[in-house]
Amino acid sequence: MDLGLGENNQHAGNQAVKALGMIADVQESMLDAELQHLDNLNGKDLAKIREERMKEMKDRKAEEAEWSRNGHGHLTQLTETKEFFAACKNSKRLVCHFMRPTSHHCVALNGHMAKLAALHRETRFCSFDAEKSPYLCDKILADPEGNVLIPTVVLVVEGKVTYQIRGLAELGGEQVNCEIMAAVLQIHGLIEGEAAKHEYDDDGPKFGSMEEYRAHQIREGFFDQTLDDDDDFSDDEYTGSAMDA
Repeated sequence: MDLGLGENNQHAGNQAVKALGMIADVQESMLDAELQHLDNLNGKDLAKIREERMKEMKDRKAEEAEWSRNGHGHLTQLTETKEFFAACKNSKRLVCHFMRPTSHHCVALNGHMAKLAALHRETRFCSFDAEKSPYLCDKILADPEGNVLIPTVVLVVEGKVTYQIRGLAELGGEQVNCEIMAAVLQIHGLIEGEAAKHEYDDDGPKFGSMEEYRAHQIREGFFDQTLDDDDDFSDDEYTGSAMDA
């Protein structure tokens, strides 16, 4: 079999093909053994499997009820620092978007997070107007020089800040969507698994101007009309290191 590797490398190529064949044989043997095991199950074995499955379903139902009590299933808006710490304590997985209501990037990101919250009830999704919590900005978001990048998405697992997504670059920049965000969250262990691709299709409201964004946010209760555009937050590049809570 000529692999196009040259005469000196032909032997190595043949060995590689042989190794791949052996791996395929092992995988096939494992599958055959599993099928044979399933065929040999008796009534007692099947009853045990059903019992274990029922227990798993009951445990999952109780867990989902606990998630609902703790605000899972939809995007919630936090307004006080103590709410953030309470959310971190009560939920094993938390995704918190520190935002600025006047930023259309933040508004769009909230839309994606709302959809992810409905698809991934195992994780709590929330947003927080960064200007309303200078303490969290200093302790979590700020670089050594005191600069804060908005938007920043803070990932919390079992009460600890494990990662921060600063800006949109890591989420695909201007092309950010639910599918990309879900992939990033799965990498960092914030969701149990990705949904089917069509479930992430973005079908939310489309806005033609900043004024339309703001009008929508006012209706949804996210936009504070008294917010001054001259703030200390930046949408520019951020080069500081992450700081734990």
